[in-house]
Amino acid sequence: MNERISPIVTGSTAARQIERPPPEPLASATGFLLSWNGRRAASEFAKALEPLGLRPPQFGLLTLIAVNPGKTQQQLVTDSLIDPSSMVAAIDELEELGLAERRRHPSDRRKHAVHLTAKGKRTLNRAREAASGMAEELLAPLSERERETLRRLLRKLAGVES
Repeated sequence: MNERISPIVTGSTAARQIERPPPEPLASATGFLLSWNGRRAASEFAKALEPLGLRPPQFGLLTLIAVNPGKTQQQLVTDSLIDPSSMVAAIDELEELGLAERRRHPSDRRKHAVHLTAKGKRTLNRAREAASGMAEELLAPLSERERETLRRLLRKLAGVES
């Protein structure tokens, strides 16, 4: 594919493209708007986590571990968007940062149970605050009722019961 017309936008070009609303007729295309807002939210989320030294996938993994302490790496693969070949490295990173630890699984010595450390719990709480603030800014144009409607509709599109 010709690089000048590549459909994937990265780096500073992407950041510039989400600084202002999309032009018509793109602003009337539902699929484009979902994608544009998703990119915008992802970019803002990454910026909100940056001061904590976290990236969005790490936030997601910390969140899953916090809700399900002691899950195995394989169980975390099933619940996350992280592929099996990357999960070991992802947990290694969390361990290196002092945010998570592997422990012997209580019923299967071949497996490891993953837990948050005290630092991991504190960092996750700070990351949740940052994420909440970012979401508040992002959703500021919407009323509380509109936010709830949006949440319900997005869950419906994702196939999650409301």
